[in-house]
Amino acid sequence: MKHLFVCPMDDTMKFSVVDLKSNREIYGTLRFQTYTPPNPPLYPYVPAYLQQYQEQPKPLRQFLREYVRGLRPKDFMLVLHDDATDLEANAMSELLVACGAKDVPMEYRAFLLATDPDYISVTGSKRAVTVTRVIAGRDDTERIFIPVNEAAPDSVQEAIRELDPEGTVPVFTFGVAENIARVGEEISEPSLVRNFVRIL
Repeated sequence: MKHLFVCPMDDTMKFSVVDLKSNREIYGTLRFQTYTPPNPPLYPYVPAYLQQYQEQPKPLRQFLREYVRGLRPKDFMLVLHDDATDLEANAMSELLVACGAKDVPMEYRAFLLATDPDYISVTGSKRAVTVTRVIAGRDDTERIFIPVNEAAPDSVQEAIRELDPEGTVPVFTFGVAENIARVGEEISEPSLVRNFVRIL
């Protein structure tokens, strides 16, 4: 069964067709394609694909037609920024449904960076760097949001220490500036896909 992995970045979206075997193993190689909306963003701190929202489906549909070339994946696996609001999550889901998705399972980035039972995730968006303590089986999650123009290695390290005073759990990063990514182990898009498949 074919799925389409969708990972919104700052102003672009990364896509990959994921061909799953019946045992949920990924068949073949994951290849990523980046979609850039045709119009540059008008407003700061809002991703380009959420601006001029009524105009977004047509160019995205065209891009996906060319990218998937008749494969017609029905389920789109959507990775959300960790500071995404419910409104933004719904808007992204509706945009993908307008582009042919039948189902759009969603998960926040923080929960896809590792399979460890306890870790810190550091992820970025146009608005903030989000530092999250992820503990398996815990319903509530501790998060610290650092405004993007205040985010630096020192402020991120301070947030990590606040969530893990003993410094005993691993730190993983995704979608942040290079200097901030060095505070932990940087995670690639294929790892996000593999961890998403585990929870489908």
